[in-house]
Amino acid sequence: MADLDGKKLKQVIDPTLAKAFTHPLRGHVWVTLFERGEASPSDIASELGLKVDDVDYHFRELARRGLIKLIRTQRGQRGFDKHVYEPVAPALNLDDAKWMELPKEVRVAFSGEMVRQLIQGITAALEAGSFDARDRHLSQSWVLVDEQGWGELMAAAQQALERFLAIGELAGARRKTTGEAGIPVCLMIAAFETADSMSRRQAGESEELERFPAVSFAARSKT
Repeated sequence: MADLDGKKLKQVIDPTLAKAFTHPLRGHVWVTLFERGEASPSDIASELGLKVDDVDYHFRELARRGLIKLIRTQRGQRGFDKHVYEPVAPALNLDDAKWMELPKEVRVAFSGEMVRQLIQGITAALEAGSFDARDRHLSQSWVLVDEQGWGELMAAAQQALERFLAIGELAGARRKTTGEAGIPVCLMIAAFETADSMSRRQAGESEELERFPAVSFAARSKT
């Protein structure tokens, strides 16, 4: 928690990360790097019609805070060095207790913004043709659980995320040896109580397991 004149204040997000994105261009750079896998200040400057020096400053600020890292330097078309960066995912995991400490309005705003960005990313991938370009996975499931089951689902989702990140780290280490180009991948993990559940709860109703069988829809695209 933050401290102000000896008083503990609740924090919405890691203050270091919050400060890193005080300028809107840094957020744009960071998200763009995740979408593409890598980019340089000159790339972004050219696309936005900005001065390379101005964009380069924000790249260096993100790198200084450990949010991106320089992966190579190459000679540009005009004889200038071109610095290429890749994104670094920070540890933003909030446990249940810390998440629930946040005001409900803040939690709703965070979730809404993340869902909006996910929808944008999916739409862009569908339009670009990359969504079905590989043997990808797409599934949606419904199950009815008790409180213990809910906790087990959250633990399983966290384990899946950790495994996903570990695979990325191993691949990054191999790429340093092989020189193979990276494949930017988006993994979405979501487990939430349905809207129908909230309306039933507010009405004082309950739902029996026999009337809520486990259902799963899955589709894999093979090329």
